[in-house]
Amino acid sequence: MINIITALQCEARPLIDHYRLRGNAKQSAFRCYQNDELRLVISGIGKLAAATATTYLASSDTQTSSGWLNPGIAGHADHAIGTPLLAHKLIDAASEQQWFPGIVIPAPCASETLTTIDRPEAEYRPGTMIDMEASGFYAAASRFQSCELIHSLKIISDNRHQGTDQITEKNTTALIHDNLSTIDAIIDELQTLAHQQNRIEKAPIESDAFMAQWHFTTYQQNQLRGLLRRWHALNLPAAPDPNNFSQLTTSKAVLKAIKEHLDRQPVHFYEANR
Repeated sequence: MINIITALQCEARPLIDHYRLRGNAKQSAFRCYQNDELRLVISGIGKLAAATATTYLASSDTQTSSGWLNPGIAGHADHAIGTPLLAHKLIDAASEQQWFPGIVIPAPCASETLTTIDRPEAEYRPGTMIDMEASGFYAAASRFQSCELIHSLKIISDNRHQGTDQITEKNTTALIHDNLSTIDAIIDELQTLAHQQNRIEKAPIESDAFMAQWHFTTYQQNQLRGLLRRWHALNLPAAPDPNNFSQLTTSKAVLKAIKEHLDRQPVHFYEANR
């Protein structure tokens, strides 16, 4: 699942049409649209609104790993109108807090620093895009997801030659529409990455058999899954079998025995072919 947060309806409209998103009447706190693979929420203007909408969407997300994208418009002193830029560094101007999205996906466009401000400013800040939502979006999303799955893509809507007074709903919609191929590429890569992480994080198939035989607390269940993943990563000849630990009476003893067994396994280093 890919979760999309936009500030404005005019930013969302091309995405709703392009991805054939349907309105979700069950979600009443925000305007929500979705299909089987994407969910979009229109937050309203400002970082607090963006953070609230992001948290709202995350609270109903049942998947282990999901992609997050914040597409929208931003200003920049020098970049041309219509330029798409992926944020590689986010700054909250008020708090000076910073975040660094992990761009591990093939980026379909250049990247730039993005600074979130609380109110419009008369002068452009050098070397950064300017918006009013991204820091709220990123701060909230990073509480639920790892940084490589959270990104802000901004389309330059104004610069020192063509100011904010030239921005309209019509040309904002056109800017997003003209960059749908870039947004498509990012969403495709985020979907692939999210699927890969979900496979990695999926509970090993032996987990249920162990939990059927012993009572594990939630914390111990996480320990068990981690140990079983480690077992598979070592590629041991025998699969983990709860019957091999049937003489043990407590989950704590089982976890200890599995760990001790794994700790005894020799470590092999393989030299890559040159």
